[in-house]
Amino acid sequence: MDTPAAADWSELPADVLGLVLLELEFPDLFRSAAVCKLWHATARDIRRLGLYSRAQTPCLLYTTAAAGPRAAVLYSLADKTTSYTVPLPDPPIAERHIVGSSHGWLVTADHRSELHLLNPATGEQLDLPPVATIEHVRPLYDDAGNLNNYKLVYYDGGGNSHRRNDDDMHTVTHPPETFREFLYLKAVISSDPSRGDDYTVMLIHHPYLQLSFARSGDKKWTWIKMGNNECEWFEDCIYHDGVFYAQTVHGAIHAIDVVSASSSFTHRLILKPTMGELGTLYIVRTTEGDILQVLRVTEEDEGGEHKDVRTTEIGVYKVDYKKQDLDDVDDIGWRMAAAEEGSHFWVIHR
Repeated sequence: MDTPAAADWSELPADVLGLVLLELEFPDLFRSAAVCKLWHATARDIRRLGLYSRAQTPCLLYTTAAAGPRAAVLYSLADKTTSYTVPLPDPPIAERHIVGSSHGWLVTADHRSELHLLNPATGEQLDLPPVATIEHVRPLYDDAGNLNNYKLVYYDGGGNSHRRNDDDMHTVTHPPETFREFLYLKAVISSDPSRGDDYTVMLIHHPYLQLSFARSGDKKWTWIKMGNNECEWFEDCIYHDGVFYAQTVHGAIHAIDVVSASSSFTHRLILKPTMGELGTLYIVRTTEGDILQVLRVTEEDEGGEHKDVRTTEIGVYKVDYKKQDLDDVDDIGWRMAAAEEGSHFWVIHR
């Protein structure tokens, strides 16, 4: 009796193979591309077309000297043993700063302080509007016409909103390579750019931790001026159900709706300030739809060449919009609070 021939998995139809690969953890999907040309093409199309949306264990993404400046290392937390070196496009990933991550994409600032969206899984990269188009930024050039510095002008939506000219305001100047360290606090992406062109990036930036946004295809950043002499210092932001929820250092939450295909926006205060500046305040959403505020209190350990920052207290509170107050949360159970939807990577900041 003849022995049946072993199944040749490389000859699976592409549509059937795609259904199988969609069920894999991301590191296994990444690994499957090395089987053969068909598997490589199918895995690539799944990632580039934004078809991969399986809930999964996030991966650690970091750079090393061994991998070189133009590659990152992807470490699987699912099996805790596997790591992959991923080549990435210029500018070198090791020379960039990470400003945010959403839906499997990174928001990075290069050595000129320009922002790019980068997908580590596919190598796809999208440029965001120039830093010089942020409302408060002025490029400064030398006599030869080369960019020399950026000037940041201090005005806001509060008492300094009606400025006459830059000379009336406080300013600071930074060279392009260090401006990113001072200017950017956080960036949040509304949706996966792989799934289409309709996405928005919300940016928290100096001066005074203000907000600006850019929709896909925009040539410049749009400043969110609160108006009515309001000056809010924003510390964190998330996106949910078509709305950005931006939280101030005092715990107030603003709902900001960026109008589709327009630079217009609407905003409203949905939670009054809830606390003083006791520490760093984060806003997160649970899988049950609740909004939590997480307070992190730190202290610096003096001594030695470097100052070590140590967390001394964590407080978790549930937002009650009706009472305009917070309820203590002693146990988040299995709700798995998530700051952003679709996160595929945890990024190690160096």
